[in-house]
Amino acid sequence: MQALAVAGFGKLGSAIVRGAVAAGVVRASEVTVWARSETRQAEARQMGLRLAKWPDVTAAAPRVLLALKPQVFAEMTAERPSIDPGALVMSVMGGWSAAGIAARLGVPSVVRAMPTIAAQVRASTTALCVPVGLPEAQAGFARSLFESIGMVVPMPESLIDAATAACGSGVGFACLFIEALEAAAARAGADAETARALALGAVEGAARSLRERDTTATELRAQVTSPNGTTAAGLAALQEGGFEALVTRAFDAARSRAVELGAASSPR
Repeated sequence: MQALAVAGFGKLGSAIVRGAVAAGVVRASEVTVWARSETRQAEARQMGLRLAKWPDVTAAAPRVLLALKPQVFAEMTAERPSIDPGALVMSVMGGWSAAGIAARLGVPSVVRAMPTIAAQVRASTTALCVPVGLPEAQAGFARSLFESIGMVVPMPESLIDAATAACGSGVGFACLFIEALEAAAARAGADAETARALALGAVEGAARSLRERDTTATELRAQVTSPNGTTAAGLAALQEGGFEALVTRAFDAARSRAVELGAASSPR
C-alpha cells in the first residue's frame, strides 16, 4: 500500500519523512520517493522506503508531498505528471503559490507548508495553509505530517510570506545574533566552547521560558531587567543602536524578497 509519495528527497524532504515515520504517521514501507542523487537514493533505501522515477512517483498516490527545488518545478512539470484529482497534494516549495501549483498539476487544491531548517531535529515551526473545503481526513493528515517535525501554526496563505520572513529567515537572524554574542564573549576572554555555550544558553533559555511559563517576551524582558543593572545597560546600548528598527528592516526585506520570488515563480 502506498500512503505517501514524496517528490524531492533533499534535506527538507528527508527530514519530513524521517519525522513522519518516527511519529508513526506513515510506515516506511508505505512511502515512495523520487530522489535525484545517488546518495539520497541510498539513504531512502536504508530507511526502507520505495524508490520511483519522476514523474512515475506521483501516479496513483493518495497523498503527494512536493519537496522539489522551486526553481526546477516548472521545468519538471512541463509535461504534467499523473496525479489522482482526489489526492492530497502538499507543497513545501517556496515561491510557488497554491493556485500556481494546482494549475500546473491540474488538481483542485494544494496545501502549502513552510517548515524551517529545524525540521532536521524535529523542532520546526511550520506555517500551514489548508485550503477551505479540504476534507477533514486530508487536512488532519497534513497537520499530523508536519506536527511530526515540530509545531504547526495554521494561517491563511496571504500570510505565508510574513511567516517565511519571521520564522524561516528568522532562524538566520537568530544565528547572526548568536554569532555576535559568541564573538563578544570571546573578546572578553572566553574560549570558543564557553562562548558558544553562553550564547546558546541565552537564546535557549529565553525561548524555553516563553513557551513553558506562558509569558510574553516583553514581560520576561522586564523580569530580567533590574533598574540600573547589567541587562538595562545592555538593552539601552541595543536600543541606541537602533536594534528594533534593524530587525524590522530585516523582516521587511525578507518578506519583500519572498513576494518577489513568488511573483516570478507562479501566478497568485
